[in-house]
Amino acid sequence: MSITSQVREGLKNPAFKSVGTYIFTNFFSKGISFLLIPLFTNPLYLSPTDNGLLSLFSSNMILLAPFVSLGMIQSCTADFYKKSESDFAASFTSSFIISFLMAALAAILLFIFRDMLQQKFQFPTSFVFILPGLAFLIFSGEQLFALIRNRNEVKRFAIMGISKSIIEYAVSVVLIVFFLTGWMGRIWGIAISLIVVNLIAVVYYIKNKYISFQFKKTQLIDELKFGVPIFAFQLCVFMLGTSNKLFLAIYNVDKYQLGIYSIACVFGTMIGVVSQSILLYAQPQLYKSISKGEATIQTAKRDFLRYFMMLTGLSVACILVVLFAYYFLIDKVYLSGIKYFFLVALASYIWGLNYFLFLFLLYHKQKRKILKVTLISLACSITVNIIMVKNFLILGDALASLINTIIFSLLIIIFAQKIIKDTLTKKIIPAVAE
Repeated sequence: MSITSQVREGLKNPAFKSVGTYIFTNFFSKGISFLLIPLFTNPLYLSPTDNGLLSLFSSNMILLAPFVSLGMIQSCTADFYKKSESDFAASFTSSFIISFLMAALAAILLFIFRDMLQQKFQFPTSFVFILPGLAFLIFSGEQLFALIRNRNEVKRFAIMGISKSIIEYAVSVVLIVFFLTGWMGRIWGIAISLIVVNLIAVVYYIKNKYISFQFKKTQLIDELKFGVPIFAFQLCVFMLGTSNKLFLAIYNVDKYQLGIYSIACVFGTMIGVVSQSILLYAQPQLYKSISKGEATIQTAKRDFLRYFMMLTGLSVACILVVLFAYYFLIDKVYLSGIKYFFLVALASYIWGLNYFLFLFLLYHKQKRKILKVTLISLACSITVNIIMVKNFLILGDALASLINTIIFSLLIIIFAQKIIKDTLTKKIIPAVAE
């Protein structure tokens, strides 16, 4: 069979079709955002100050979202395959109550420290009320997308994801261009798209009987216990990638070189988007097989090999596209950033591979092991970042991301190998958590 015929046969595979749909959906919103960069940087509509406030808003949202969600999306994803319909509905409903309370707590804390935040970080008072509310809407919206994915409703996932992006950017453009609302227009675009998604979510939850108030106090406590290590894990993820701007700012890196590096990071993290898209398909399949007791060493090897082949093939395709962009589409001054791109891309690729193993810890809610991995990784990340950035600046930051990802991967292998072996050899009951 020729290579062309093999490719055609592969494209007919339902798994590849599903992954392709997830990838297209994830890249759609990023594509719109990229196309709107000229508009959002036009001083007639958004000033540098507006974009600075949006950047501040985005950074604070990244930090606040895990605090409000507390890992309950991951918890509910695992429970979807482990619990009965009534028990799942009870735990699913309890997650919203916890998230709402965490959002309220965040608002209170931001209000108490508003003056300090304003003085030190130019934190607008309006953020005190906007950030917690949007963080809760993001959590509740993500719960809808997680449910749709778990139910393998791929087309519905695509329609919802694409529609959300269109509403968000359409509203933003209208408010910014025609009503000259500045940075608030962008935030209103985000808010309205989330409100629409959550109105649809309420109907979807009621229709499928996912709302139930017959939960117990112990369920709330269990969710909180699982949420603490997941919150720490999200901070660890922040240290592995997003924190680079903080460390580079400390050492006053040349802004010209930082601009070249930032573009390389944008391109490099495309591999991460690819791995996340494949996991949207792979995670439900893995959890379903574990919950049914069908997961074995052979099936796990087969599923991982399929995931590895998809990730590798699509990563190579991304690299070729990025190299074409570097040489033919963007200014040649950015060519010096190719070395950074390969380092960031490699880190994203390794992260994607090790996260497949991390799914076993999430499924069994191995709180202590997740917390241990996170705390060790956090300590290593801070140390490596300081040493590497101090001595090698931007190159050091790129190398630090790769080194930290490798350390995290080794920790996952060490802490997950027993639970993986026990799961696949049926030495533990699949539904039992730590």
